[in-house]
Formats: sequence, C-alpha cells, structure tokens
Amino acid sequence: MALNSNANRRSKPISPQRTARQSRVQQVDMPVPLIIKLVRLTICGLGISAIAGTMISVINPPRQTIVKKVAPTPRPAEIASLKLTKPSIQLSQQLQSKLPQTKNSPTVKKSGLDASYIFVEIDSGEYSELGSDRILPAASTIKLPILIALFQDIDAQKIKLTEQLTITDRTIAGGSGDLRNKKPGSQVSVLVTATKMMTISDNTATNLLIDRLGGKAALNQRFRQWGLQATTINQPLPDLTGTNTTTAKELSRSLLAIQRGKIVSDPSRDQILDMMSRTLRNTMLPRGLGKGAKIAHKTGDIGTLIADVGLIESPSGKNYLATVLVNRPYNSPAGPELIRQMSKIVYDYFEVGNRE
Repeated sequence: MALNSNANRRSKPISPQRTARQSRVQQVDMPVPLIIKLVRLTICGLGISAIAGTMISVINPPRQTIVKKVAPTPRPAEIASLKLTKPSIQLSQQLQSKLPQTKNSPTVKKSGLDASYIFVEIDSGEYSELGSDRILPAASTIKLPILIALFQDIDAQKIKLTEQLTITDRTIAGGSGDLRNKKPGSQVSVLVTATKMMTISDNTATNLLIDRLGGKAALNQRFRQWGLQATTINQPLPDLTGTNTTTAKELSRSLLAIQRGKIVSDPSRDQILDMMSRTLRNTMLPRGLGKGAKIAHKTGDIGTLIADVGLIESPSGKNYLATVLVNRPYNSPAGPELIRQMSKIVYDYFEVGNRE
C-alpha cells in the first residue's frame, strides 16, 4: 500500500501551466543563432568606432579647408615681340630723306631734330625702324601702359569703372587736363578719369590712376613682368624733365598687344581703342593719313620731346603701327611737322602703293 501510494505520488500528472513555464525556459536556453551574434558584434563595433572618432576629433580637430575665390586673369601677362619679317629698304630711304640717320650729321645739328621711330604693317611684318630701342623720355605716352594696367585690374574685378577716386593736393598736376581745377576732396569715377587721361591727356587723372594701381614701383614691376624693360615711371606727371622713359618699340609692342587681345580682354580692348580714337590732339600722325583711315593713338609733349604712337586702319583694311619720338629744340614746330611728313610717307607706302 505504501509502495503503491509512493508510486502514485511520482506518477502524478503535470499541470499545463508548469509545462508552459518549462517550454519558455527551454526557449531561452537554446543556442543563439550565428546571424544574431554577427549583428551584435557589428553594433558593438559601430559604438566603439563612434567613441573613438569623438575622442580623436577632440584631441586633434580637423582643419577647415578654406577655398579662396581667385579673380580670373583674362590673358597671358607677357607682351609678345613685334613680327618684323620684312625690312623695307624703300620705305626706310623715303623716311630717312626727311631726317639723317645720325645725331652728328650737319642736318641734325642745324634742325635740332633727332628721331626714333618704327612703322610695322601688322599682317605682313613689313617694317621700317630707326633707333627704336633707344631709351627716351616717355612724356604722356607713358599713359598707354598705365591704361593697360588699369584694364587688367578691371578684367580681374579688382577695380570697377564706377569706383570713385578722390582728388588730393598731391595728385593735382599742372599741364594738360581739367581735373586740376577740381578742389581737393572732389571725386571722379575711374571711367571718367581714364577717359580724360587718354582723350585730353589729363595729368591729374594720370596721377590718380597711378595711386589707385599701387604706385610707380608696383606699376614698374608689372611692366617688367610684361617684358617691357625700358618703360618706367620715375616721377608723377607732368614730368617735364623727362625722367619717365620708354622706347618706340616698346610702345608699339604695347599697342599691338591691345589690338591682338593678348594683354586685356576683348571688351577692354574695344574700350581702350575707343578712348584712343577720341584723342583730341590730332596734329601729328592723323594729319598724314588719307580720307577714310582710322587711328587710335596717344601723343606726348614735354617741350623738348614730342611723340605719337598709333594703330592705323586704312580704308582697304590694312593695319599698321606707327610710333615716332622726336627730340627737338624747345617747342619747335619742326617736330610735329616731321611726324606729319613721316606719317604721310608711310600711309602712301602701305595704302596707296607709292613705293618710288
């Protein structure tokens, strides 16, 4: 009986609730599948990486990359050499008949005239020159490379034509121009300043632009970068003693670089040539041209030297450069007359065909 009662106790049926609890325990104790382990490892790895990255950024913060906005440079800086491929003996003979070749000749001593010049037909390279590398006073022809520098900075968006420049006691200059009549403190736009510098050869306007472009040393450095070795500003305008220098060849090279679009942008080229086509003093190179010819030019005059540099387009479409600098007795009318005669000879040679 006792045995039977013990057996009955051992064989007592298990309740459904207990079976469910055992089932849940078994599910918890089952081995973890491999995919779950991988997910766990990944999560742990990401957490460690985030912590490490934060620590590194605190210890060694990243450097901020600053992107500087560089203004565009429209054209190469160097002014190319002139294309001189065909020296014209006939043209040279005609020109030199008006002026002897050497300073010590009797005619030069009598007239007091001493010329340096170069004439070049652009497409063919036919030319005539005499002492075109001689370093001479620039007079107001120095305003041509100053204008180039200005429009380079306009192209590079460093200067705007609408910018206002302030006239000071230091920039006011005698001689040509009308800005000298303005009171110190008066303002004038860059466009008006540049236009007056070229059309009426305003010296005060020139000094304003020299200052705005960084001064004479900065401009001289730019001239050297362009390849101009003799063109130099030593004094503000009017520089009646002739310390500012250039050569006939360097002036012609500068004007050709403008015409070819090699030193400034095309819109700036057009604006420069438009200003130079409105030069009011037309008593030298323009007087030797035929009807229908066009000229963009810049004159210079300090009494003892007179000059004219120009780009001429003939009615037939020929383009040539003309640059003449003449030492003369102070204010001698023979200087402008010589330039007029030379201009006519060259025009007739290139356009009319007068090659006798």
